Amino acid sequence: MKNKLLFALLLSAIQIVTISQNAIFAQKIKSSEVPSDVVQTLDEQYSYVKVTGWMKEGNTYIANIKDGSTTGKVYLTSSGEWIRTLFMVPVGELPSSITDYVKENYPDFIIVLSCLEEKEDESTHYYLEVKEDVVGAKPSLLTFSTTGQNKLISRKDPEGFQDPTVKHPDKIEQAKAAAAEKQAAKEEAAKREAAEKAAADKAAKEAAKNSPKAPASKPATPPAAKPANATAKANANTAKPAQTAQKEAKPKKEKPEPVVKDEHGNIAIKANTVPDVVSKALAKKVLHPAELNWFLVDSVYIARCLNQGKKTAVYITPAGVWEKTLTIMPEESVSGLMAKHLNDFYPGWRFKSAVKEQRADKDDKMMVEFYEKANYKAKLVTTIFFDKAGKLIRTIDPDYELGGSKKESAEDDALNKYYEKMNMDLGNDDAASVPENVKAAFKLKYPKVNNVEWKEDGYMNYQAIFFTTRGKEVCVYNSYGELVETWVMGKNESLSATIQDYLKKEYKGYKLKEYYSVKRLADKLNAYKVIIVDKKTQDEQELWFNLSGKPIEY
Repeated sequence: MKNKLLFALLLSAIQIVTISQNAIFAQKIKSSEVPSDVVQTLDEQYSYVKVTGWMKEGNTYIANIKDGSTTGKVYLTSSGEWIRTLFMVPVGELPSSITDYVKENYPDFIIVLSCLEEKEDESTHYYLEVKEDVVGAKPSLLTFSTTGQNKLISRKDPEGFQDPTVKHPDKIEQAKAAAAEKQAAKEEAAKREAAEKAAADKAAKEAAKNSPKAPASKPATPPAAKPANATAKANANTAKPAQTAQKEAKPKKEKPEPVVKDEHGNIAIKANTVPDVVSKALAKKVLHPAELNWFLVDSVYIARCLNQGKKTAVYITPAGVWEKTLTIMPEESVSGLMAKHLNDFYPGWRFKSAVKEQRADKDDKMMVEFYEKANYKAKLVTTIFFDKAGKLIRTIDPDYELGGSKKESAEDDALNKYYEKMNMDLGNDDAASVPENVKAAFKLKYPKVNNVEWKEDGYMNYQAIFFTTRGKEVCVYNSYGELVETWVMGKNESLSATIQDYLKKEYKGYKLKEYYSVKRLADKLNAYKVIIVDKKTQDEQELWFNLSGKPIEY
């Protein structure tokens, strides 16, 4: 009876502990319970990933995501503000400099969590949790840089943490006793070895006394004396190799390794500093890369190489997630639909170059540069972007061609100019009229974004138009430098069926040009801005819809 009572008390205690522990962990929730603002932010930032589930911890929503073999977690507030993203990294794929730090500073500890962390206004870094392999131990939180020697950025140990590298009194005594025992065993072995050697020497002497004496050997015949001049020659011949060896012993000056730079002046990094997970991601995309050089630009690894004889640039995140691949293509790559457009509108055109962009979000593109017949002598280039089906996306006239009529060299790098042209202004840039405080506010929020196009709207606001890995984005600022709206362009095929049905019914003579997910920050209003074009007159019209797809006044 007593044993049963003790078992019942123990079971109750375990249940209480379990309940108290579960209270501090995130709870699994259904996708229908996630606010629309949270879902929209996730779709805008990680449209290419698969959401495998949702968790909620307090007012924080956590999306479990998967991209190929890479898993991760995205943390967002209930209002849809992004907090951070974690991409899991297997312990075996961590840089050796990080695991060496853990072994040295946390002996006998285990790594319970290792990942790459992305946070606002912070460079992507490694995030680790290490703790003692005992129940209830609290972890230490460590962050390391993803570049160079993977230096420690921060270290936060739990309250009451005892540094495992500091020996405590009881451990010191144990170590002393072990050392004394080891020394005594060593001395005993030395004595035994000396005794065995003395016995062996004594036995050898006794054997020598008892053995018969050997006959006296004949005196050795002295060698004939060499002539003096022969000796001199021999000495001279001996001296020459010595002098030669002395000359060869001088260390040769090693030539410094050549510095490899890309078109923008970025210096190539050493291959051994590239995380294993990134190298493995490249191996999946390019089987045998030739002339490979690695670059780290804006916390994205870029592998520039020759792939089957074509210049290629592969973009991979520090978590090993492939983003896109740029490849310089020959004239034969211009498809029939693309060639038809060029022949119809630019008769007599001459091919210059082409770049194919393959993207993780499947929004592939092809850039074709060519000379119009009238511009061939001046070497003015016209550029057209096509989608993967060969349909026209946009055209850049020669007035906006980089370098104007300057003579292009054979080493002209189309891969670098590809994104420069993607970010080029197609209209009048109002940058000169934008207040400095507005520009400063944008630069503070997006320090790494270049090639911004500024537009002034009719409401005394300023639009910063730029391209990121998510595509085209717009930030709208008032004259005080306050961010009032953000726009992110969506893919036309992703526009809701409700809105598409409305357009077919109410705007039969129009076609969809583009649409944006818009967030108005002051009143936290989210909406869709849809731009349609009259098929006959090519006049544009702007429509607004709420998240349910109903037309609204904006």
